[in-house]
Amino acid sequence: MFKTSVLSVLLMTSALSAMPAQAGLLDLFKKPNIQSEAVKDVYSGVKFTYLDTEDRLLIVNSFLKTVELEYALLPLKAERVGLDFKKVKAEALAAEEAAGSITLSAADRKDPVLKDKIAELQAVANMEFLDRMQLLVAKFEDTHFGINEKISRPFIYNGIRLFRVQGKVVIGSIEPKFISMVQKLSGADLSGLRVGDEVLAIDGVSVEDKVNELKAYIAGSSDEFRDSQAVRSLTLRNFKYDKKNYINIRLKSAGFLKLPTFVNNPTSETLRPDARAFMKLFNIPSDTASIGITFDRATNKWTDSGLAFEGYSVRKIQGNIKGLTEYTDDGGSVGLRTGYYINKGKTYGYMQLMTFATKNFKTGNTTQTFLDAIRNFIIELKENELPLIFDLRSNGGGNGNFPSAVLSMLAEEGVVYPGATSGMRITHYMRQLQEPFMHQMVNAENENTILTGDEFNAMFEDAIDNRLDYSPMYASDPTPFDAKVKGFSNKIVALVTADCISACDKMSFLLKSSKRATIIGTHSNGTGAGYLSTSELDTEWTDPLRVLSSRVPNYLFGLPGNSFDINIFEADSVSKMCTENMPTQADVTYSNTMVDITRNNLGWLQKAAQVLEEK
Repeated sequence: MFKTSVLSVLLMTSALSAMPAQAGLLDLFKKPNIQSEAVKDVYSGVKFTYLDTEDRLLIVNSFLKTVELEYALLPLKAERVGLDFKKVKAEALAAEEAAGSITLSAADRKDPVLKDKIAELQAVANMEFLDRMQLLVAKFEDTHFGINEKISRPFIYNGIRLFRVQGKVVIGSIEPKFISMVQKLSGADLSGLRVGDEVLAIDGVSVEDKVNELKAYIAGSSDEFRDSQAVRSLTLRNFKYDKKNYINIRLKSAGFLKLPTFVNNPTSETLRPDARAFMKLFNIPSDTASIGITFDRATNKWTDSGLAFEGYSVRKIQGNIKGLTEYTDDGGSVGLRTGYYINKGKTYGYMQLMTFATKNFKTGNTTQTFLDAIRNFIIELKENELPLIFDLRSNGGGNGNFPSAVLSMLAEEGVVYPGATSGMRITHYMRQLQEPFMHQMVNAENENTILTGDEFNAMFEDAIDNRLDYSPMYASDPTPFDAKVKGFSNKIVALVTADCISACDKMSFLLKSSKRATIIGTHSNGTGAGYLSTSELDTEWTDPLRVLSSRVPNYLFGLPGNSFDINIFEADSVSKMCTENMPTQADVTYSNTMVDITRNNLGWLQKAAQVLEEK
């Protein structure tokens, strides 16, 4: 995994301390070398692309104009999270003006020492700009709305994973090969690291203050989601790099330890020269091989496939389930597990659904559709008269039509439930998207809603004529019981946390509004917007310099109505029904305990069995 020749040099005692100060370099940090004859624009970077003030203002203005024109939730965010868009815009532009430009004249570029120092400053400045962009988009508090670098920055990590357990931050997993190699090469004694040990402070700052510092960079529709991602980012992130190559961590049991910081540079990914220069400047060594980190742009989350960490994972539950069957999704990752949990002589069906973003599930040589794989297990539980534990704790969402189809399989015979609702912000994009079809579907049924074409047209035109920010929320098709399952009356509990996102949010509120399941956990993520596009139109933003991109949410979804008689709701129904920043709350509160950390989520299963027996 690691190249000893690299680490043996960099992991000496001196390498685990901050980079020695260089007087000339520090002077440059204090005051950028801006000259009237400095080389500007595309030529500003002395060794790699550097974004000077004009470049950064171009990017920020382009992004904010797209938000203003196309972001479906912009008016609603003022109400939900107190967003003042004008203030956010003014502060973002002022920050770029204040940052200035670090440039060098053509004549001074002949001095190799000065050129190297300017390149180092430009590397730091580029990283800080990317951080400011992440801070900017996080202000919208929307899990669906993130900022992506066209060429991603590498991750830095410290060999341990941290999790929130009953209000505390604890070590949940350790990469033993990494820790062993660090000990051999540096002589550091890390034998005190233990899963479950509480983290008290990092670099002399309380761990909660550190979490809050990083939380400001996390795009999330609920505080719990931002908190969990910030906790993880303490020892694994690709933003807000420390300007040193270690962290000092204080643990409740092990005391003070110094953990080296490594940068992950997978050979399969394009390397950023500015990020490489930053790592070199602060002596942060590369692991020279992939540690299996990937970034899911759809959910703005990291995934853990291929990591060799030992200890806790929210998805690790296999050892507690009998008759386990694992299904891989279209991308080859495990997306569905089914089996049985046995507790105190009683048997419960268990289904862990980790994605709605696949058409098929495969186990062995057998491939089934997404819906058939789930349906067949539900039928099996029905035949054996077993209750269901439906685990949605780590589901990043996907196809928004699947949740209602899954609910239909769980519906009792003869029952029909109201469907979820949708809504639109009236924008140029949405008019271009909808209006061509409005003239084609008059007196026909819209395939996505229960509305006739005439009803949809009238609703849309009324919102335009009255200059409304939003259309009313409108109903989708009702959800009847599944004709193949023919009714499922067994007891159901659903396990839900803030990592239940997007389509999983929809699954959660459909289960709750239908009263078909008791929800155990904290709450779902709290998203309420998604993406509508065609082959001709979408709201994918890319800045003019091709540095950053973002997929801008452009339509709304929300709670079902209380009646089948109403297809179009009140004019202000977006404010009442859209679920953005309004996560589905659990009926029974539960969160990770040390039993879950040390015994593969066993506490969740025990709680589920308890609730099922009490129903």
